[in-house]
Amino acid sequence: MFAVSTLTEKNSAQMACTHCGQPVPGHLVQEEFSQQFCCHGCETAYMILQEDQELLDSLRQRQGTDSSLLDGREYDYLDHPSFAEANCQPLTDGIVRTKFLLEGIVCVSCVFAIEKLPRFLPGVVDARMNLTNRTVTIDWCPSEVKLSEIAFTLDRLGYRPHPQVEDQLESIQRAESHQQLIRLAVAGACAGNTMLIAVALYFGLFSGMSSEFFHLFRWTSAVLAFVCLVWPGSVFFRGAWQSVRAGVPHMDLPVALGLTAGATMGLVNTIAERGEIYFDSLTVLVFLLLVGRYLQYTQQRRAIQQISLLRSMLPRSVTRLCQQQLDAQTESVPLEAIRRGDWIHVRAGEVIPVDGKVVGGDSLVDQAILTGESRGIEIEPGDLVLSGSTNLAGPVVIETASVGEETRLGQVAGLVEEGVDNKTPIVELANRIGGYFVATIVGLAALTVVIWLPVGIETAINHAMALLIVACPCALGLATPLTVAIAQGRAAGRGVLIKTGDVFEYLAKPGIIWLDKTGTLTEGRMHLIEMYGDKSILPAVELLERQVVHPIGEALCRDFNLGDEERLPATAATDIESIPGIGIEGVVAGKLIQVGSPQLLDDRSLGISSDLQQHLNRALSGGYTAVLVACQNRVVAICTLGDRIRSDAKATVDRLKQSGWEVGMLSGDHQQAALQIGARIGIPANRIEGGLTPEEKLKRIQSAAKSQTVVMVGDGVNDSAALAAASVGISVKGGAEVSLKAASVYLNHPGVSPVWQTIIGSKQTVRAIRRSFAISLGYNGIAVLLSMCGLINPIVAAVLMPISSLTVLAISMGNPAFRSNNHDLPQQASQVQSQVATS
Repeated sequence: MFAVSTLTEKNSAQMACTHCGQPVPGHLVQEEFSQQFCCHGCETAYMILQEDQELLDSLRQRQGTDSSLLDGREYDYLDHPSFAEANCQPLTDGIVRTKFLLEGIVCVSCVFAIEKLPRFLPGVVDARMNLTNRTVTIDWCPSEVKLSEIAFTLDRLGYRPHPQVEDQLESIQRAESHQQLIRLAVAGACAGNTMLIAVALYFGLFSGMSSEFFHLFRWTSAVLAFVCLVWPGSVFFRGAWQSVRAGVPHMDLPVALGLTAGATMGLVNTIAERGEIYFDSLTVLVFLLLVGRYLQYTQQRRAIQQISLLRSMLPRSVTRLCQQQLDAQTESVPLEAIRRGDWIHVRAGEVIPVDGKVVGGDSLVDQAILTGESRGIEIEPGDLVLSGSTNLAGPVVIETASVGEETRLGQVAGLVEEGVDNKTPIVELANRIGGYFVATIVGLAALTVVIWLPVGIETAINHAMALLIVACPCALGLATPLTVAIAQGRAAGRGVLIKTGDVFEYLAKPGIIWLDKTGTLTEGRMHLIEMYGDKSILPAVELLERQVVHPIGEALCRDFNLGDEERLPATAATDIESIPGIGIEGVVAGKLIQVGSPQLLDDRSLGISSDLQQHLNRALSGGYTAVLVACQNRVVAICTLGDRIRSDAKATVDRLKQSGWEVGMLSGDHQQAALQIGARIGIPANRIEGGLTPEEKLKRIQSAAKSQTVVMVGDGVNDSAALAAASVGISVKGGAEVSLKAASVYLNHPGVSPVWQTIIGSKQTVRAIRRSFAISLGYNGIAVLLSMCGLINPIVAAVLMPISSLTVLAISMGNPAFRSNNHDLPQQASQVQSQVATS
């Protein structure tokens, strides 16, 4: 390894890119050519700049060597009318526009090369590359060139294209983010300039200032303040007005009242040419509040991007048979073009895009993402298959029964959307306090006017305005979004992505937590649990299992962990034959070796000892998968396979129960397998339910959510509706993308220990928010009392007002949530791993 690495580094150091001079990576060095390039972009750019047509023609020879791409069939579906309708935008004069997401973008030379696409391909009008998001916008004339030819040319140049499908919600979010940034920039500019003017006015009080400059600065501050209030600050006034119309107290209401009071007093004093103005404090307040809101918005958006279930789970193109015959020619079409009754061809390893009936071929499908079943299901002609399943073994032909929203996958997607839409978000504590706070402050301000009215109307108004300014609830407005945003940011840094702030309040108090089995409590794939019997037969078994594509065979080959010297060569086996639905057999070293399910006993009339029979019965009763190994028609070994429990599952369940949470399991797998897993990690049998459909899981969650906080932890499409309906849905790493849409939290680390860490972090975050409320209210109470006593004038109030906000900022930054692992779950998990595995 050291010699190879050294040689590669030497070649890279000696070979410089002909175009940009950068070192050429070793795998791109082509010794038969005199020019060497560090990327395809430099290569294409150099040839264009050299104006050498022969070099341009040789580009195809150097970069287009994949025979699977040279026939162009991979992109035929781009020419289908349904694709153009969904993804292409007609312009003027017969020009059409579309976008591609490109692979292989390295540097600016790549941009240069791609934007010269009209030179390579007549009919392309324009090509504009965005290096930031690696997308290219293509304008072309369909009458002169096909879109598939454009995609093929990009691929041949070294930039494999993918259609860019922009989700409507993503477009809306981008526009909203843009508007928030504009408001934030305007507020920041107004606040900065108003503060500079305030500094000049403050210094003028001590050193003197001419009357014309004094009034100029005050009026300039007024103009800047009103720009800040009318433009970026308008969000608070709109929120306050909506709150009044709806009759629901909201924190925007006291914020708007404080801003109005300060602006009114400042404008009156500016016109009257007396007293203090508060425009600097008002603009800074608007800027700080907008910063808090933007932080919360960006953290939520980054946490989980809303995605489309059908587009994320299913392939974009489908291989359709031109006629309803197994030997008919095929064509690549967009999924949108498939109709009921169409026959489609699905290769091994591909996702089945439709619900339908198998009309040709035998295979094995993985439906775990829909049903939670951890075992592969054998299919043959006449069997029904569901969209979203993965074809594991061999090619099959399927007659389409339903497409899109009519499929099983589409129905689950509808349940997810309904659950997300119907979930009522919790009303934040700050908003609950806001209504009482507003009424109290307004009442106290009126009382202050009454108390000081005998002294003078101006004195009474000044003291009342000081009260409204110093009691402006900016700290209450900042407490929740700022603390939540900081906690979300830290959680994201630790791989815990939290979409909404109400997650913290839900998880801060115990309730019931339901855990999915497959992929959540277990690893979601087959493992060899035990090999019982003659171990010397392992090399022969491994040799036969290498000949098939099957999850059980893959698990055996992987977990046997044979060294190179132990493995038998492929030529050591003869007369290999697949036993449909059962296993495989072959002759190894002159002996007949048979490997398969317990059906081998009857199908091949095998003999088996009483000891092995007892071991087989125990494996089957325990919910495991048993594989028999026979030599010369007699069983000599039994391989027990199962879905391995995650190492941290038991420790996490124990911690949850100790902290007051009820723990249960909802599984699509059969009841016996669920009970067996639950018993090992400490979940009570009465809290374990197996064999559930997505609809049944949803009903369990909805029923429990009526009386308590319900948390659902899952990873598959079959969990997505329940995740959406739960108080908090938590999607674990490796799960289906639809579960990310339905869930409130996504755990980017394997295992379930992050669930416990998220609960601890939520408790700490809620405590920090409540602490901020208590300190802010206490501070405002003291300041209000001093204002009513006449000990604080408006200018002192303007100086004191930001202190509570700074206090809230300090508390939010000091929140210990998600700073560390909080508890020693990883260490405990490692201690119980061997115990769980052996039991």
